[in-house]
Amino acid sequence: MTNPAPLTMSDALPAVGPDAIAASPPLQGRRRTAMLLMLAFIYSLNYLDRQIVVILQEPIKADFKLADWELGLLTGGAFGIFYTLMGIPIAQLIDRGVNRVRLIALFTASWSVMTALCGLTRSFGAFFAARMGVGLAEAGFAPAAHSLISDLYPPRERPAAAGLFAIGVPVGVMAGLSIGGIVAQATDWRTALLLAGVPGILIAILFPLIAREPIRGGTEYPSDQPAQTPESLTFFQSLRVLARRRAFVHIVAGTAIMAFAQTGISTWLPSFLIRNHGMSLAHVGIGLGLLTGICGAIGTWAGGWQGTRLAKSGLHMALWLPIVGMLLSIPLDIVALSMADGQSVLLILIPSYIVGSFWTAPSIALIQSLAPVSMRARASAVNIVAANLIGVSMGPLAAGVLSDAFAYLRGGDAALGLRDALICLTAFFLWAAWHWTMAVRALKQESTTAV
Repeated sequence: MTNPAPLTMSDALPAVGPDAIAASPPLQGRRRTAMLLMLAFIYSLNYLDRQIVVILQEPIKADFKLADWELGLLTGGAFGIFYTLMGIPIAQLIDRGVNRVRLIALFTASWSVMTALCGLTRSFGAFFAARMGVGLAEAGFAPAAHSLISDLYPPRERPAAAGLFAIGVPVGVMAGLSIGGIVAQATDWRTALLLAGVPGILIAILFPLIAREPIRGGTEYPSDQPAQTPESLTFFQSLRVLARRRAFVHIVAGTAIMAFAQTGISTWLPSFLIRNHGMSLAHVGIGLGLLTGICGAIGTWAGGWQGTRLAKSGLHMALWLPIVGMLLSIPLDIVALSMADGQSVLLILIPSYIVGSFWTAPSIALIQSLAPVSMRARASAVNIVAANLIGVSMGPLAAGVLSDAFAYLRGGDAALGLRDALICLTAFFLWAAWHWTMAVRALKQESTTAV
């Protein structure tokens, strides 16, 4: 590793005032772009290792003889428990000056190794433990990456930068579903997990050789900086500071609810297509993989690009496109889940995946812009913890519980029970849109008060 900065840098952190910023300009040019692209690639590996289990859940269910609620716990709760528990202390460490570049490399190598270990397990309990290890290792990546990006790009450029970074999510899901389905069809689910861990180990070696730790707060315009707070604040003291901004609270709430509904639906879509429409594992993996990757990337990029354009008229304007996307997702998903054949389902999901991805980049950018520089990792962690505690941990489990309940009411028909469960989850999009509308209102009020 060639980065000369020590792992902990709290004694070397500069002040974030205008003089310090002028004296130490932020990273620019090729290195900044290379860092953003590498972070996006690592983010794709983050989601590849996280989501590959989704396409593998039917053979895993058959191998371990699981009920749907157990499968939902394995794909959601096992990962989300440690991801949620460790996100806060890691973010606290990041805000106190840890070298984010080296930390990201360490986490990337760790979750890749744990993903490979999942393929070596021989019991439900061992798989559950290995998935918790993946969650533990992935817990610190997003807060560190969000904080790093905010020190690479100024506020007006952040939605676009966050959009490019967040494209890693659909690309990673695409790779996980496609590669996982093809490899599992040709070999078995264990081989798919073993192969999934290899790229992360390689990029973990390369990233610190290219990336550099930027100055904290170096991209802020003096007029855009939120009031600064001491870095020594405890998490709960920081939480009280963040909670005073109603827009922050509503964005976090809306994000968590969207994560609950979208994760619950997307996690069970492979099983839905296999059970209801008789599609093969490889066919489902390629179909949903390409759909998620291409359409998700288009929607994520469009949300970030349009957010940057609209934010020139005020931060609240960046929220309107995501709100429209949330509302349009409801009828589109209901129609898709009600189609008579699998190909029609995939066709209707094309616009649904695009509009349903509009919210990702603006949420990342606004969370960072609403938080003081010294609390950005913790602000990101609050958002991520809420999204994962409510979304990743509970969404798949809730869908599994509802699926079992509806199947019982349907006389034991697991296919129809799962379809009914997924349709029920679409109602949560409306709730999320309400929270983001309240965030618009709060931001407009803050803007009026400031004037």
